Amino acid sequence: MRILVVEDSPVTRLMIERTLKKWHYDVIAVDNIDAATDIILEEKIQFVITDWIMPGGNGTVLCQRIRAKNLPFYTYIILLTSLEDTQSAIEGIESGADDYIRKPFHHDELRARIRAGERILLLEKNLTETNKQLLATREIINRDLKTAAGMQHSLLPPKLLTIRGISIDWIFQPSMYLSGDIFNFFPLDNHHIGFYIIDVAGHGIASAMLSFTLSRLLSPDVSYSSHLKFSSPENPSREFIRSASTVIEQLNQQFQTNEDNLLFFTMIYGVIDTTLQTIELCQAGHPSLIYQQKDKEPEFITESGLPVGVIVNENYKSVLLNYHTGDRLFLYSDGIIECESPSGKMFGKERLREFIDKNRHLNISQIMSNLDQVIYAWRKKNSFEDDISMLVLEIGVN
Repeated sequence: MRILVVEDSPVTRLMIERTLKKWHYDVIAVDNIDAATDIILEEKIQFVITDWIMPGGNGTVLCQRIRAKNLPFYTYIILLTSLEDTQSAIEGIESGADDYIRKPFHHDELRARIRAGERILLLEKNLTETNKQLLATREIINRDLKTAAGMQHSLLPPKLLTIRGISIDWIFQPSMYLSGDIFNFFPLDNHHIGFYIIDVAGHGIASAMLSFTLSRLLSPDVSYSSHLKFSSPENPSREFIRSASTVIEQLNQQFQTNEDNLLFFTMIYGVIDTTLQTIELCQAGHPSLIYQQKDKEPEFITESGLPVGVIVNENYKSVLLNYHTGDRLFLYSDGIIECESPSGKMFGKERLREFIDKNRHLNISQIMSNLDQVIYAWRKKNSFEDDISMLVLEIGVN
């Protein structure tokens, strides 16, 4: 290891230099702080032994210079001083010195303090290497999370999708890279449409993984899935649509919480019959959806069972709505109504209902855009404590 000695006394400087070389250190010796500053920067010196009182600037000034540079490496500094008062020692340490030795000093004391400094530098080196490894690992994780976030986003339905006269739009803002929220809107057969919104408890990777799984299970394109459709043994080629309550009851049986899995989720699942013009809805612990009939005030539909996974034999009930052209359904996660302002006030269900009512004259795309702005303005931050999502359906002409 190289040690820079800064000492204006030729005799003392030579004595320290010879002693350090005897201990097998590489030594650079100078007599002023200006030369010392240049050498530290050029040679990346990490150990300095400097006298306190010198012409042209004392050792505390050198300490202050080194610390002010914010160097990419740490320089350990030992001050040599003939001052014996406690206040001087405090001043030296506060100027940036790591240690000090009072003159005259014994060689064994100097050697012990150098070894202590070497241990500090070794710890600093190891910490720097560990931090580099952590940063590299974090970059890999962030890259993977961004990829996973893109995959999750690809599971969502296209914005402004229209199926048999029914159009949708949505907003989706994860609190982190990945979200425990997921929703979809899809045809089940020639005159049935399915849709859902799910909010998995918690945040982050575990919640997102379950939302990925649920999205897969609730896809009508998965041939092996029997969650949404079934066929009878007598007529295996004919498919029947499962009721909304049956779908949720099956999920409840499959995703029970236990000691190893504490994740549960809330959801709303709906089946639209475009022939009968009905919407069957089943709600499992999820915030009540808002139903806005054309030219009427929006209302909450509140038939709620427990979240999925809490009780094995929970009996879920469905609600049947008769819809008309111009009606709208708003499904949302609790991240919207529980979004807090800087003062800690929640956005709330009633404020959301009033927003929908005041914007009834706008198309659903404009409503989603406005709601996004309103939520950010309410939060007054660019981040959220919980995932934010809403799916809106509008009945058009089939």
